[in-house]
Amino acid sequence: MWRRLAVLDRVPRQTIYLLMFLACGLPFFFDVRLPLYVWPETRAVFEVTDSTPPNKVVLICSNWVQGSQGENWPQYEALVSHLMMRGIKFVVVAVDSDPLAPQFSERVNERQATKYGRKYGVDWVNLGMVRGAPLIMASIGRNIKSVFPRDYRGYSTNDAEKLPILRNVTGAADFQILWAIEYQPSLDWMVWLDPAGRVPVAFGSAGIVTTSWYPYISSGQMKGMMAGIRGAAEYETLVRNKYGKRYDEEGLRGGRLLVPLAFGHLVIISFILLGNLGMIAKRRAAKEAGR
Repeated sequence: MWRRLAVLDRVPRQTIYLLMFLACGLPFFFDVRLPLYVWPETRAVFEVTDSTPPNKVVLICSNWVQGSQGENWPQYEALVSHLMMRGIKFVVVAVDSDPLAPQFSERVNERQATKYGRKYGVDWVNLGMVRGAPLIMASIGRNIKSVFPRDYRGYSTNDAEKLPILRNVTGAADFQILWAIEYQPSLDWMVWLDPAGRVPVAFGSAGIVTTSWYPYISSGQMKGMMAGIRGAAEYETLVRNKYGKRYDEEGLRGGRLLVPLAFGHLVIISFILLGNLGMIAKRRAAKEAGR
């Protein structure tokens, strides 16, 4: 028996690559949904965002570009689709990011706006990119228009006809929540945007760095987060469960990308277990042969 199991120690790498390809590729051709437990840190930021009153806006620092779009894009699209569907107004900025960041976020904004019939300047505004953190974060908290005299499209932020969304928006008191979405958001947001701590802070980051945020969530300095692809899928699930058919999931990536990710992990874990079993069997077989 041990001799037969010992072959697991020599599984051809081509077999492993083929099974990984099938596990990660086939879910894109079938509508597969996995049962998903929503973590408290995702639920907390969803509830704060969903309860935004008409006199406040959601502030989003969208610093992600092509290097982290695998995880940040689904997070950003899940958030923006929720805001567009609910008619919650939001302001997008980029701070100390790649100059292309506003272009990446605006592409998502326009796609979701077309889906839900929202209008630029009324339902959202993209203010573009600025450098100078962390001091610039404090300036945004005091007077965002002083930091961004013009938006991404060149309109004056004091032009109430072109950008009525900013008519009553000045600083931290007008923000319901700050979302910072990038590979590894800056902790400076918790300190500089609103030293009084009135604005809840939420991060959307790569899964590999999410363990760094738990001390700040436990202390109350952060409200919560979207953790990698799973966080995006959880956020989509929360919106779907609350609003049902009102929520158009076409083009959303969180739930779809979670399936190949989970199947790929399953293949990796399976071959780790099988490889160890093969190693043990090989040693047992060698002992039996030496008797």
